[in-house]
Amino acid sequence: MIAKLTGTLDRIYEDCVLLDVKGVAYRVLVSKRTLLSLPELNDPLILWTETVLRNEQPHLCGFLEEQEADWFRILTQVQGVGAKVALSILSSLTASEIAEAITNQKSTMISKADGVGPKLASRIILELKGKKDLPIIFGISVKDIASGISPSQDMDDAISALINLGYNKFDAENAVSKAYKNITPPITLENLIKLSLQEFQARYG
Repeated sequence: MIAKLTGTLDRIYEDCVLLDVKGVAYRVLVSKRTLLSLPELNDPLILWTETVLRNEQPHLCGFLEEQEADWFRILTQVQGVGAKVALSILSSLTASEIAEAITNQKSTMISKADGVGPKLASRIILELKGKKDLPIIFGISVKDIASGISPSQDMDDAISALINLGYNKFDAENAVSKAYKNITPPITLENLIKLSLQEFQARYG
């Protein structure tokens, strides 16, 4: 199974990309959220991948963050959720929003995704709300969130600050997530924003 691909972005299509890995081009299905956050053509690109069967043929689905790949794998374990539906959910909701929907049993959040009706959204919540080892959000497990532990308000404020600086929501959340994992307590908004900006600099130069 291919878990991660490192190469250069060769082409961008409506629902997939071509990733050139040392002369071998991989066609990888991606979410709309991933499409909006891709680098320029011919720039380096790393995608976390999951292999799925579509019309009896194997396909690769790719994600910029490992956390997204984890959620894709979890979602496709739910009855009635295939690769297309899982990518639709990841196009509409961030990883933290999916965790919030499951933790607080907000099926209406899930049903915002294209192709997800109320019944399927309720099934997703029902099957995942008690599942062990769900992906970690901001360094805190969904189980801990359900027990009353939640990310600091400073994280939401830091994400808002980055968005106001011109970064898109997806990139801002990823940067703050990484900064939160690396920051030394006590956590302050100023330090969190500073470290998040450093994450952007390390990623994009």
